[in-house]
Amino acid sequence: MKANDTQIRVFLEGSKQFIVPLFQREYVWGKGDIERLWLDIQETETEYYKKKHHFFGSFVTMPTPGSASTVSEFTVVDGQQRLTTIYIILATLRDRIKELDPENPAITEIEALYLMNPHRADHKFKLIPTQNDRKIFYKITEGQDIKESNNLIFGSYKFFKEIFADIDEISRLDLIKGTILSNFSIVDIYLEENDDPYLIFETLNGTGEPLTQADLVRNYLFMKLNPQNQQEIYNNIWLPLQTFIEGDKEIENRKRKDKRMDNFIRHYLAMEGDLPTFNGLYITLKELVDKTTMGQEGVIKIMKRLHRFSEYYSKFLYPKNEKEKELKIYFEKFNRLNSTTAYPLLLKLYDNYRDQKVEFFIEDFIDCLHAIETFVVRRAVCGINVSALNKYFPRICTSLDESNIAQSLKETLMNSTGNQRMPDRKEFRTCLKDGNSPRQVNRYILEEIEKYPDNKEIVKLNEMQIEHIMPQTLNKQWKKDLGDDWESTHRKYLESIGNLTLTGYNQEYSNKTFKEKRDMKNGFKQSGLKLNRHLSQQKEWGEKQIKERSNELAKTALKIWNF
Repeated sequence: MKANDTQIRVFLEGSKQFIVPLFQREYVWGKGDIERLWLDIQETETEYYKKKHHFFGSFVTMPTPGSASTVSEFTVVDGQQRLTTIYIILATLRDRIKELDPENPAITEIEALYLMNPHRADHKFKLIPTQNDRKIFYKITEGQDIKESNNLIFGSYKFFKEIFADIDEISRLDLIKGTILSNFSIVDIYLEENDDPYLIFETLNGTGEPLTQADLVRNYLFMKLNPQNQQEIYNNIWLPLQTFIEGDKEIENRKRKDKRMDNFIRHYLAMEGDLPTFNGLYITLKELVDKTTMGQEGVIKIMKRLHRFSEYYSKFLYPKNEKEKELKIYFEKFNRLNSTTAYPLLLKLYDNYRDQKVEFFIEDFIDCLHAIETFVVRRAVCGINVSALNKYFPRICTSLDESNIAQSLKETLMNSTGNQRMPDRKEFRTCLKDGNSPRQVNRYILEEIEKYPDNKEIVKLNEMQIEHIMPQTLNKQWKKDLGDDWESTHRKYLESIGNLTLTGYNQEYSNKTFKEKRDMKNGFKQSGLKLNRHLSQQKEWGEKQIKERSNELAKTALKIWNF
């Protein structure tokens, strides 16, 4: 390994091509990162003629294996976020100078020395980003028109384009260019043949965006592979895996995608018998790989297994991906309950269902899903701490009797004790009537009761809200209608399941009297929900009516979440 203090100018000049490994993460710098860089540029610019330097961190590269070109190819081990941003700034500076003076020699200088290798079609671009970033980056480098995009490279390009649009003096643009190229100093770390790039990569990244645990896992696995196999394995295994977990790139932000990938790896490891902390995912998987693999084939085997389970996991995250209607319904239920603690067990069950090495058919799978839902719902209604399930569900994965998985699972759930117990029918009924459940759980209960027994979808379900029939704030008429004990009745029964319903007109109901809520336009009498038919027939609303309705709803709930 060789390390040299140098300038950005020296680092970029010459017949070079920097290649970001295809398995590294995409460009992730956001507004905060580029705003900080712009402040650094401005501060350093004011001291340009005093030759004051700004340290821009280290850049770690290594010669690309098998390269025989006259253009020197380097794999970027660390520094791709900063390097990509510098190229974006230089391209945007060139564009602005061209707008002000199309014949200015700085245009050719930037293109020929820093952005591209002239007359080398096979090595045209000096930076090759990851696959998903290439198209937009190449357009920026070539000075093409760019359409609005959610891609973060476009975000950085747009930021600097708007900054430079307010600068009309070419001398100022030249000063900014010179500041970056000459006054930004770096440490150029060049790895040699015998250096282990991953050991160095693992300890760096102090200057850039922190790597997620999934980033570390991915980079570690790929650096275990022969370079000539990386492209094929990335295209056929890792990229589909990533797509399964990340979903639609246009509607999700990067941090949410990163969290989903971390969660998937954590739940996968939990299913395998390990339950690492979120900061220990990489170490745990690395130990698993080091312990169980035999060279490259072993690494590929683990990656194929991760790919297989990522497909299952995608159905939990995006139930629309599941073709079996009954399974899709249950995955939607776990989504609405936000019951992610059950995912390790769901992975295990799905693999048994798909693999068919044991007798575990779709009917058995549905039986298990109903048992898990019942377990989760009863506990949620009774307010039992959900964190106790983080270790509970993974333990079940390794203890199921594969000769009768469904029966084994139900017995395990029924026989659990303490803070891992499942409330019995009596406790469940009491908790429902007492009304101490979280709002999300109450909504779920009401929705499922509304759909029972035919599981028919509720029209405009997303527009429905929980309505307190006896309102949270009582006016004079409500106090009069409730009688002398109005204060006690309100305190005791406000959150009881019998006093809750669903409506799409929550704000219009407000704290109106019961008769007004019943008879108004879009009131209980005009509601299309089964939940509100009983209400449309009531002449008044108080303790007696709430208790009666609580009993009826509890009976239905016990039919739905039976065991």
